[in-house]
Amino acid sequence: MQQPSCDRHKNLQMIPFLLEYPGGTVSGHVCPVPGCGRHHTEDGYFDLEDGKPVRQEKTLRNKITSARDEILKVIRARAGA
Repeated sequence: MQQPSCDRHKNLQMIPFLLEYPGGTVSGHVCPVPGCGRHHTEDGYFDLEDGKPVRQEKTLRNKITSARDEILKVIRARAGA
């Protein structure tokens, strides 16, 4: 696999890594920027949460749910005022 660029830091190539977790060993690449924590394998980009891979779709779904809850909270607050 060719070294990909980080999807958050387009000008940087990612560094090869081996990730071992209960589901098995995964080889891929990690972003060299401290605090970024972005990983890439043949399946695409992902972050680690509590030592487990979290794919972008799940993260995006959580963000959408949080935004929807905040919007509903504001609407309800204004309707009650």
